[in-house]
Amino acid sequence: MITSRFRRFSPKILPPYFETKKDFDKCIKCEEKSCIEVCEEGILVIEDEKPIIKFGNRGCTFCDECANVCELDVLKIENKKEKLNAELIINPQKCMAWSNTVCFSCQDVCIDRAIDFYGMFNPIINEEKCTSCGFCIGVCPSDAIEVKIKGVK
Repeated sequence: MITSRFRRFSPKILPPYFETKKDFDKCIKCEEKSCIEVCEEGILVIEDEKPIIKFGNRGCTFCDECANVCELDVLKIENKKEKLNAELIINPQKCMAWSNTVCFSCQDVCIDRAIDFYGMFNPIINEEKCTSCGFCIGVCPSDAIEVKIKGVK
C-alpha cells in the first residue's frame, strides 16, 4: 500500500486558475491562504509564499474551490485551464508494465481515460487527453510517472 507522501522532486505545478505567473506575486499579501484550506484533495501547499500543487496520493479534480475563495483574484474561475502546467510521462525503465508485469494501476485511476496500452505491457500517456491531474502518480507502485513542467507566461 502506498502511504501518503510527496514526491522527491519539487516541480512548480500551479493551480489551473491563473492568468499569468506574475499574478502569484500578490499571494505574499494573502494572510488567510484559504485556497490551501479548501483543497478537497489536500494537494495545494504554500512554497515561497505561493500556492503550488504537490502530488502525493491524490490529484487535482479541477473543482474550482481554490479559485472561489481567492481573495486577491490570483485564482479566478474565468482563467480556468483544461490542463495543469505539467506533462506526465511514463518512464519505461521504471514501469512494471513495460517490464512485462501485469499492472494497470495508472489506467484504472485515470478519470480522463488518457493512458493507452499498446499491447498488454506498453502504457503511454495520451497527451491530447491528459489534463495532468496527477492521480496516476500516487498509485504507481514503481514511481514510473514523471512530471515535466511546461513554461507559463
